[in-house]
Amino acid sequence: MTMNRYGVEARAYWRRWLPKRHAALPDPIAFFTHLGEQVEQQVGDLWDQLVLKDEAPTDESHEQRVGRLGLLKAQAEHEVLAEIVRLTPEPGTGDIGEDEGLESDAQFQARIRHTEARTEWLGATADALIDGTTTLHDLDDEQLRQVLDYMTPSFLRLFGTSVQDLRTQGRDV
Repeated sequence: MTMNRYGVEARAYWRRWLPKRHAALPDPIAFFTHLGEQVEQQVGDLWDQLVLKDEAPTDESHEQRVGRLGLLKAQAEHEVLAEIVRLTPEPGTGDIGEDEGLESDAQFQARIRHTEARTEWLGATADALIDGTTTLHDLDDEQLRQVLDYMTPSFLRLFGTSVQDLRTQGRDV
């Protein structure tokens, strides 16, 4: 069983901020693998609740919808991680600061700008594929992988193809 990204994040956080609790774990890999799965499930459940409560504007574009849903997922992740992963640091672990390897405000802003640009590109590309101004063959393999990560492979059914068909055609997806 592989540890998901939430498990990896939890393990890193606990190593840094909860070293005694981390050291006391009899099987850290199993613990963080299970914790990561638990976080993933709770994030999904909370995200579903947030989406159901959210009122989408009637004139919302696809790009705006993607951004709004992304923000709701980020909110769900933040709440769940704060509740079950990012526990109060143990005494003596120090204050949070850039010298501990955490990202600076500038790095955070750069990451946000990158995420916004990627989301904008993905939304525009998906719209272009749907309206026919772009075809799957117009995308290189990396771009196609990004679209499939965003839209899921079932999106390809709209175009009468599948991941297997694309691989048969020599595409690296």
